[in-house]
Amino acid sequence: MNQELRTKKGFTLIELVVAVALLVMMLSFSSVIFKGSIGAHRSADASADIMQKLRAITDQLNADFKGLRANAPLLIWFKQAESDPGQRYDEIMFFADGDFQSTQLYESGGINREPIPIDEEPQGTDDKLIRGNVARIFYGQAKVNSSLPWEMQDDDERKRILGRRRHILSADSDLEEWPNENMSDFDDGRSPKDKDKYNELYEHDSLSLAQWKIVEENAYEDEIIPTCFDSPAVIDMNDAGTFHKLMCEGVSSFAVQWAYWDLDDDELRWFPSDDPDRDGGSGDSHFKLMETYPTEPISEFADFDLFGTFFNIEAGQINYWGPVSDMEYKLGDKFLSGFYPKALKFTFKLYDSRGVIKEGRTFTHIVYLGE
Repeated sequence: MNQELRTKKGFTLIELVVAVALLVMMLSFSSVIFKGSIGAHRSADASADIMQKLRAITDQLNADFKGLRANAPLLIWFKQAESDPGQRYDEIMFFADGDFQSTQLYESGGINREPIPIDEEPQGTDDKLIRGNVARIFYGQAKVNSSLPWEMQDDDERKRILGRRRHILSADSDLEEWPNENMSDFDDGRSPKDKDKYNELYEHDSLSLAQWKIVEENAYEDEIIPTCFDSPAVIDMNDAGTFHKLMCEGVSSFAVQWAYWDLDDDELRWFPSDDPDRDGGSGDSHFKLMETYPTEPISEFADFDLFGTFFNIEAGQINYWGPVSDMEYKLGDKFLSGFYPKALKFTFKLYDSRGVIKEGRTFTHIVYLGE
């Protein structure tokens, strides 16, 4: 009897094999489900990271352009890589109203002294924040190495940075003067890199908006254009003194376009575009139309299609820049005298911080400038 009971409690070899197979199948399915859950979680985190970056950029653009001074200088530089037309390095500078405050401290009488990041030194009796209600604002792709040209910067788009420089207009006589109304403070033999220093390190301009509007043509050509646009923001993530220029990491192919009504085809289009009429051909590309404007190629940017234009500046052609009215001979009567864009479109690609979404995601944000 006992022997029979002991025999009934055992398992046959076939039963053991089936049980092990079922266990293996369950573990395999569990592993697949677990990996899928982890992947979905990582993808969701990456999407949330990208969306957080998108909100930060669009919220800042909206805030800046809400206070746009439409009667003040507006300059846009268009730069497209010939070898990769999808890569844009556009830059834009304008003036806006707002409640602005510096992120660094400045010493009273601190001429030629380095600014102090707020989180590195307590505010002392001689240290001051710069405050104002008008600022000059610049957006553009930043560099991580100031000594290298664009084509030698990091090829990894995921590591590129969008910069935002903000210079508060201030009449404080204790602050370093840049730019000087007559640019006379650069007549003492200092190198062009010194001009870049003031635009890079300091968060203020000594000119009032009224003075900016009437600055002479040679000041734009010789000082302002090279310093502001030929010298993109340089941001070192290990140097807090450069963080005031940081808009967002993981941003590439920053493009700016403005809306215009095509009088020939009676439709809304965007300038500049490689295919403005959307017929699949590039024969009407604005970049190609501008190849003879300027007439001479720029050797430093041999691999780029590039040109710039400006509004509300009382000056003629500024080396490789031109007012919209000067472009009429290329674009017919699409941009009439007195033209000012009613909307701007910003297109850029965002990458998550961990590189989960390898190809990144491209977004478009339109800012309406009003009548």
